[in-house]
Amino acid sequence: MKEFRLTPEDGIDGLRQALSELNGQGAEILLTKGIYYVEDSIAIGKDQSHVTIRGEEGTRIVGGRKLSGWHKVERLEVLERLDETARDKVYVCDLAANGVKDPGHFSRRGFGGDSEPAHGELYLDGEPMFVAQYPKRGTYLPISGYEREIINECEEAIGDPEYGFYYDDPRPRRWKSYDNLWVHGYWCWDWANSYEHVTQLDAEKGIVKLKEIPKGKVRGFKPNQRFYFLNILEEVNQLGDYYVDTEAMLLYFYPEALGDESELLFSTLDTPMFSLSECEGVVIRDLQLECMRERALYAVDSSNIRVTDCCLRGIGNTALDMEGGENNTICGCTIYNCGDGGIRIVGGDRMTLTPAGSRVTNNHIYKVALWSRCYKPAISPNGVGIDITHNLIHDCPHIAILYSGNDMRIEDNEIYSVCLETGDAGAIYSGRDVTFRGNHVSHNYIHHLGGVGMGTMGIYNDDVLSGTIMEDNFFYEVGRAVMLGGGVDYVVRNNVFVKCYPAIAMDSRAAHTEFFWTPCYEEQRGKLYDGVQSFLHANDPAVTLDCTKSPYIDRYPEIQHLVDIYESGEELTASAEFSRNVFCTKPMFRYSYNRRDAGFEHMMDCGEPTELSQDELSVLFDMRHIVRPTWSAGKGDWRFAKNYMAFPSDFVDAEWGIIGIRPDSKAMETGYQPVEFDSIGLVEEERKVATPKVWSCLLYPYRSETRKLTLGLWNAGDEAVQVEMHLTSSNPNVNLYDRTVLATLQAGEKTFLEVGDLGEEEIFCVEARSATPGVRPARAENIMGNWNRF
Repeated sequence: MKEFRLTPEDGIDGLRQALSELNGQGAEILLTKGIYYVEDSIAIGKDQSHVTIRGEEGTRIVGGRKLSGWHKVERLEVLERLDETARDKVYVCDLAANGVKDPGHFSRRGFGGDSEPAHGELYLDGEPMFVAQYPKRGTYLPISGYEREIINECEEAIGDPEYGFYYDDPRPRRWKSYDNLWVHGYWCWDWANSYEHVTQLDAEKGIVKLKEIPKGKVRGFKPNQRFYFLNILEEVNQLGDYYVDTEAMLLYFYPEALGDESELLFSTLDTPMFSLSECEGVVIRDLQLECMRERALYAVDSSNIRVTDCCLRGIGNTALDMEGGENNTICGCTIYNCGDGGIRIVGGDRMTLTPAGSRVTNNHIYKVALWSRCYKPAISPNGVGIDITHNLIHDCPHIAILYSGNDMRIEDNEIYSVCLETGDAGAIYSGRDVTFRGNHVSHNYIHHLGGVGMGTMGIYNDDVLSGTIMEDNFFYEVGRAVMLGGGVDYVVRNNVFVKCYPAIAMDSRAAHTEFFWTPCYEEQRGKLYDGVQSFLHANDPAVTLDCTKSPYIDRYPEIQHLVDIYESGEELTASAEFSRNVFCTKPMFRYSYNRRDAGFEHMMDCGEPTELSQDELSVLFDMRHIVRPTWSAGKGDWRFAKNYMAFPSDFVDAEWGIIGIRPDSKAMETGYQPVEFDSIGLVEEERKVATPKVWSCLLYPYRSETRKLTLGLWNAGDEAVQVEMHLTSSNPNVNLYDRTVLATLQAGEKTFLEVGDLGEEEIFCVEARSATPGVRPARAENIMGNWNRF
């Protein structure tokens, strides 16, 4: 085996030279500590099979340029455009003088957008700075109206996307130029965002018109949905803001301070950093890959690839993308600050149900989809037989794990603080295909999700997805923990639900006769008999398979039930098994069994109209009770057995969110099978980089003369942690002493800090979330009395 030892002086050219000398017989290339700048993809093909590229501690491969030559803005015409308070705080840098040949450009991103290289981004000491926008980060303007009306699939009046929309805010009137102005918005639905190029802005009338949008990419403009403007020189007025004048090749930046040790990097690499094709046995390990516009690694038709113990940050697109091949592994990595997703992996043959045998395990992934926001998850497995295990995922705007295909094993993952700014979304999501079978979503801990509008779910089986096995999971503070979207053969078994509203929601949407539900039935029938099966040939109409025949009917004999339904012309009756679950929540179930066209006064019982008394209606609609319906139609085949209604004393320590079942709990007597709680998440002894593990809780007395709110913090890790917590309240009358709490916790230390006063408020929701990776969030909530708290 050949061995190479390279230094930063050898640079990436030295690495390319070493790779060119290989013949597939195996080699190890060591990169010594330092920074290696890369301007073009590092290509690895058949001749480089069985090569290991590893780095010493402190080895960084950077796809950008280090910027120098900063000075305060002096040009009068620029100073006049800046806020008075910012004029002596904004610096400028000449990109061309720093070797930047192309500053990049914005492009359509988000729902339905194509994946293109990102624009050039600025990083200060490894953290991304912020393209100047209005309003500022985390806030939006509402759409106030539209130019031309159309009717959407829900029979709602919305604005035609080919025409403009209105807003009501005077701020844009002070902007001198609208050149290269962009908007980002959730235009009609909270799960469908996009960035669009502004072609016309009438700031006096408050009208925005956009560049021609590809058909179907934007559903329309709905009043009160949200958007913001971005890429505006005048809005460089807060710490971290920057703006790139692409014509003059100048970058304007508002820093907190620019010391001699400050590292400012600007991303330039617009191709994958590592590009693998048809190779075997390549190992990438112990490297820090950062600051690029494209992907860090893109592998095509390559097998036995291993990416381990790497740090990937500041990635313009998805960090790791593997398409095709088998037995690939991504483990022990830390991935954050990605414009698109964290990991995308496609493998296995859906035509033959041959598994990929690939694994994504023991990775810490957070702050992904920073730009695309929706449908760019932390992990996206597609195909057959891919394992997603022991990962820690948090702080994402949308989905954590988005899977498509068969025989997926999604187990032992901890997920929190995801779906933070979207609605009708799930932490673990799949949907719209009755042939996705054999999938196990088991032994995960899902807690403290975000959500707006239609809310979010823990495990979301959307639009007649069927056959998912969900067992041994733990759910804590999740809106709808399990969502069963009208499919069949679900198994919900041996799970623990604590403070979830409701724990399980189900409907029979495939039997619905209104709006977009009618084609749902026929669409799934088409996929069963003649669906495109291969993700590797998704656009090839010749690559199809009748899933009512072998190998599907052999592997999944329950498909015969679907065949019988479709051939008889009957409604598709949703079905599920609920057994041996532990509930400490109300309502336990929400079943959508009434028809919208009949209204809530006329219910359906097993498909037949039934009249309910006022007392019965009160029970159904009162969230303090066990069952509550919503609006989709149809009958359901729901089978309940050996479920247990728990008390706080049944759990190890529910105040801290440690909701393993105690050995002496009566849940065991009803059939609950003991499941380890502590083994979920990262396996720290197998990782080179330690991740903090800090639990938090928010405590308050329900009724007393003083109703102080207390934040508890518990460092369950082996090292000291500096914690930064941010508090928010849905009730403005709740008195929070400080919105940000700072604390240093030694290993094993618990501390309790008084952070607010609830006063006489009965209805409130206070959340504590952290900017520190590995610090779990907490929530104090009272929305219907004291039944939903311990």
